Amino acid sequence: MKVALEGKVAIVTASTRGIGFAIAQGLYNSGAAVCICGRDSTSLDASVQSLAASDSSRVLGLAGDIADSKFLVDLTEAVRTRFGHGADILVNNSGGPPAGEALSITEDQWSNAIDSNLRSVIRLCNLVVTGMKERGWGRIINLTSTAAREPAAGMVLSNVTRAGVAAYSKTLSQEVGPFGITVNTILTGGCLTDRLHSLIERNLKDTGESLEDALARIEKTIPVRHISTPEEFAQTALFLASPEASFITGAAIPVDGGASKSIF
Repeated sequence: MKVALEGKVAIVTASTRGIGFAIAQGLYNSGAAVCICGRDSTSLDASVQSLAASDSSRVLGLAGDIADSKFLVDLTEAVRTRFGHGADILVNNSGGPPAGEALSITEDQWSNAIDSNLRSVIRLCNLVVTGMKERGWGRIINLTSTAAREPAAGMVLSNVTRAGVAAYSKTLSQEVGPFGITVNTILTGGCLTDRLHSLIERNLKDTGESLEDALARIEKTIPVRHISTPEEFAQTALFLASPEASFITGAAIPVDGGASKSIF
């Protein structure tokens, strides 16, 4: 997809690999300056080097935890210092919280999931929206999960926090629309990432399958008959970040190959 984003500044969280990195790569290839972040400094350094192969002046990488509010302040300040102004495009991505049934989750697990998957979105939006308003343009894309619409068994932390992000996104979109800012949610379905592999591997002992057999079985349940790669998935986020998507806001868009059963 050819999208022109020269002169734009983007922040993509949890972006050293998988979906986050694929989105950062797409934004960079479209001309944007991109800030990526992750908790593991080794993975971060490798990802920065991969992105910056042709133009290091358009890449910034910071190591830290998005559950930490101070890190988010430092992140946005570093972006302004490096690129001259704050983010025009914010992609909120986060690692999935641990699986577990509703009555098995501890207070600490709830707090960690809420800070990582919900409060990080709210805090970063608060930090970047003022600058977007001043410039009269902005794109906020929040990655959640199809579990926000169709809760999955044994995934209560994801179900609750992802639904909260979708509700927040819809509310924020109505408030910032008059300033040229769009806010959308992508409901992530299956994507060939380490997270998907780990969730499948939890059940391999029960099914007796290999990972390859389990993936093949899952693909047969998807109408398009394949699981997305991160690069394929990133195309939706890239379009939503583009000037051409100016009339799309407040939407919760499933990108799942048609696997969701709900109509709306």
